[in-house]
Amino acid sequence: MEAPRRKMNLFYRTLVSSWVLSSFAEGVILPIYAIFVQHIGGGILDAGWAMGIFLITEGLFTALVHRGRYHPRTRIALMIAGWAIWLGGVCFYLFIANIWTLFIAQAVIAIGNAVADPVFDEELADHTDRGLKEYEWGIWEGSRSVVDGIAAILGALVAAVFGFRALVYLMVFTATASFFLILWYAHHLRRMRILHGFAQIRA
Repeated sequence: MEAPRRKMNLFYRTLVSSWVLSSFAEGVILPIYAIFVQHIGGGILDAGWAMGIFLITEGLFTALVHRGRYHPRTRIALMIAGWAIWLGGVCFYLFIANIWTLFIAQAVIAIGNAVADPVFDEELADHTDRGLKEYEWGIWEGSRSVVDGIAAILGALVAAVFGFRALVYLMVFTATASFFLILWYAHHLRRMRILHGFAQIRA
């Protein structure tokens, strides 16, 4: 097996870093989700309903929004919009008081994922370096399991020691950091394209 010869590009690293933070924000509560549902007064059926609402909403909106190929600029706008909706859903956890408000938060998060995830995958593929594709996709796939594992342990620890309120604040903090990384990515990508356009005009 040949070792990679050069570093990953900045855009790829930014996208992966943003995804790692977003996955962590969701992952800290997933292993103890049923306990959280009980904490707000729900039961086993409510936990099933909450997860079902999330998955069905995400699936339907993914099929609805992504019916064709978007222009690169529209793709970036969709990714930012999806991330913003997703962040709003995560922040809504601060106001969850009963099972119905949880259902709303789950639906909003699902819509954000549905809007952002497919175009995120396209952006990641576009910025995967030639000659490093297997290595970088390996980093991507491997990071998913590592992040989920760390999030599961840390989320349970925070909830056990400090309570669910502190856990929600941790979710909001990491989700916000993830969103700002996406904004940073979009800003620098736009700047690069402008510079590239000027270079073509001068040539």
